Amino acid sequence: MNKKLDLIIDAINKTKGEDVIIYDFTALNPFIDRVVITHADNLRQVYAIANNIRDDLKMNGYSIHHFEGNKDSRWILIDADDIIVHIFLDEERELYKLERLYADLPRIEEGQHV
Repeated sequence: MNKKLDLIIDAINKTKGEDVIIYDFTALNPFIDRVVITHADNLRQVYAIANNIRDDLKMNGYSIHHFEGNKDSRWILIDADDIIVHIFLDEERELYKLERLYADLPRIEEGQHV
């Protein structure tokens, strides 16, 4: 099991992130193993999810390479080295449609992320 990915998914679930999708990037990019996408219904929740992820990772000894966004952001990106997390406001997720960009990549079901 990937403990870092488990922490990220748990942090998203604790703060009620919706429609979580995990993509396997190992065959596409040597620096990124997984990309996680989720969304929330309001800006406060988007930021809460991002902060929860950041806090849980730091508490468990993982570093955050980059955190892009603030409490007013409609899309927050967290670069946790080998895992990238996109947290959208629901309308932004519909606008940017990253799922379409990643459509050919394998998805990983929650609980099956080795």
